Amino acid sequence: MPIYRRSPVTEQPTQPLIPTPIAEEPTNGQLNVTFVTDRDFAGRQLVGSRSKQEDFYAFSDVSDPGEPALTQLLVGLGDGLGAHSGGNLASAHLVTEFIKAYKSTKLAESWRMRIALEQANDHLDELSKRYGGLLPMGTTFIGLHITRTFCQWISVGDSPLFIFRNGKLERLNADHSLTPILEDRVRNGEITEEESLAHPDRHILQSACMGQPLTLVDARTYPYDLHSGDILLAASDGILTLGTKEIEELLLNGSRNSAAKLANSLLFAIRCVDHPRQDNVTIALVKVP
Repeated sequence: MPIYRRSPVTEQPTQPLIPTPIAEEPTNGQLNVTFVTDRDFAGRQLVGSRSKQEDFYAFSDVSDPGEPALTQLLVGLGDGLGAHSGGNLASAHLVTEFIKAYKSTKLAESWRMRIALEQANDHLDELSKRYGGLLPMGTTFIGLHITRTFCQWISVGDSPLFIFRNGKLERLNADHSLTPILEDRVRNGEITEEESLAHPDRHILQSACMGQPLTLVDARTYPYDLHSGDILLAASDGILTLGTKEIEELLLNGSRNSAAKLANSLLFAIRCVDHPRQDNVTIALVKVP
């Protein structure tokens, strides 16, 4: 079954709902291959200045038969569209159905993730119809499959997936908002960077999961190699209250800390900014052992 973890409205850090496996001593020079809860992966949420939490995330064990538990992780994260009254339901439903669909098929990884997303998106349409179409539903989405040596992902919308490696933060997935288009206009000299940053349409989405045919999907169809010490960070766009340099400094200074402590430090930094219109923030962080 999926491993669901979602913080309450009180914004207190959630506690893991799965047992922490006992780390085994290396045998014959081989390292333990499993991820350990909180040490290697953790998720945290912040409501911010919003009236409710519309993000949802989950970790799930998708290890192959015969492998130790938590050898492979599946992460799902959705940011419900705030303009839609059913945003919180959309994110929770899409992530839940994606994990269920992923675990019910054994296709090649790239097809497995795409089909799971399509099935979850179809379920979102069915859920909306139960309310007679009166409860508009939409959400961004990140699906991430991780082992100790590689990862693959699929995403829709503007929720970022980052990798932190050798002191540098790099975005892995595509941004399906209008931001990349505005940045292209800056590079072409059509508008200034200041005009781009202040543009009222900057955060309008080109694509989202709304139960309708998906217009833009970013899918990594082959493995992305991971190295020991890499940090993968899936998040809702509320994390962008922090700049790239701020995130890099926090991850670099805390690189020896657990995943749980790193996630907490990121949320603490966002709280310290005290943005008057702070969006919901969700962080799903994985340290590669």
